[in-house]
Amino acid sequence: MRTLSLLITSLLLAIPCALAVLLFMIIEVEPLVVRPITLAPEHIERAKKILDTHRNQTNTRLLSRIDVLSEDLDIAANYLARHFGKGSAQVNFSNQQARIHLSFPLPTDLINGHINFLATVVQADNLPQIHSVQIGNLSLPNFITNTLVSQGIQQLQNNPEYREGLNSIKYIIISKHEVSVLYRWEGDPPQVAMGISMLNEQEQARLFRYQTLLTQKTQLNNIKTTSLATLLPPIMQLAAEQSINGNAQAENQAAILVVTLHVLGVPMKSLVPEAAEWPHPISQVVTIDKRPDFAKHFMVSAAITAYADTALSDAIGLYKETEDSRSGTGFSFNDIAADRAGTRFGKRAVMNQTSARQLQELVAAGLSDADLMPPWLDLPESMPEAEFKQRFGNIDAPAYQQMMEEIESRVSALSVLN
Repeated sequence: MRTLSLLITSLLLAIPCALAVLLFMIIEVEPLVVRPITLAPEHIERAKKILDTHRNQTNTRLLSRIDVLSEDLDIAANYLARHFGKGSAQVNFSNQQARIHLSFPLPTDLINGHINFLATVVQADNLPQIHSVQIGNLSLPNFITNTLVSQGIQQLQNNPEYREGLNSIKYIIISKHEVSVLYRWEGDPPQVAMGISMLNEQEQARLFRYQTLLTQKTQLNNIKTTSLATLLPPIMQLAAEQSINGNAQAENQAAILVVTLHVLGVPMKSLVPEAAEWPHPISQVVTIDKRPDFAKHFMVSAAITAYADTALSDAIGLYKETEDSRSGTGFSFNDIAADRAGTRFGKRAVMNQTSARQLQELVAAGLSDADLMPPWLDLPESMPEAEFKQRFGNIDAPAYQQMMEEIESRVSALSVLN
């Protein structure tokens, strides 16, 4: 009996010691990777082309191929690491191999340090395989790595949102400059498959609440054209009421998304299939300073920022302006001003609970167009690509940077957004 007692005592002492050693091995003082997010218009443009190619190819049900630049995968990995874990990532590619570096700060203030990952992925028969994984100074045995990967894939396979995508992949080729994916899409085309909702019941309930209010307001007034400054206050008033015993940031996200879809004329059911049975607001042209494009720029940037971050919002806004300079209405700095104002709105809406409630109160008290959009009449607009390059060079040139600083200064002067 005494021997058993000593054995149990030894085990109880050994387990904390083993955990302490394990933590010592995997926690490091400095991050392995420290990188800013560097989303640029060309990255957004290339991503859009890949998605367009995918949409065209999936209708054929033939073996299709998509080539993704190694640079874009590296940038995407870093963006996702920052967005989901406040960390950084770097992916180095060579022929038939990729080395993935990840660094995340510890999610606690009790211990300072970082968790650094280093994984090597190598070309196999059809699909790449993880060759080695190191966490801090601890190298994981292959059987643990293989077990974790298998379980992770199984979890994804159990989710219908990912199953078709995983099953469609037939071959992945890793090279120094690009990764090629060969696949055959057997399921519904993407526009049909998108019917799977990405929002949980609580998030849908919030959207339903603001969709119902918006429907009531538009049906009551039956106005075909309205200003964003008129549309936002009652929506944010409801958000303020719901935030008394709730989550102000989450309420603001839902309110912004409902207004954004309304401004764009996109039905809610495209995002939430259940919304096909919800109340439908009357279609309206929504403006800022009598410009529908300003309202669209403002709300799209606000929504992207509220659900993602400022870097993504800026890149998409700038990408749209670059596209306009090539084949559309031209590059417009006043549209950029609307983008930046919307980004500030979205950022303040979700920064923290205090900021979220302050914005609700300010907007609910009433707005004018001048509260949402800085002075813009003197900002150059509708410039074809040749004129833009002649006057401002490129986005790194002093003339362009000076104009952006002026826009930032004007946006910063708007009290509602700061």
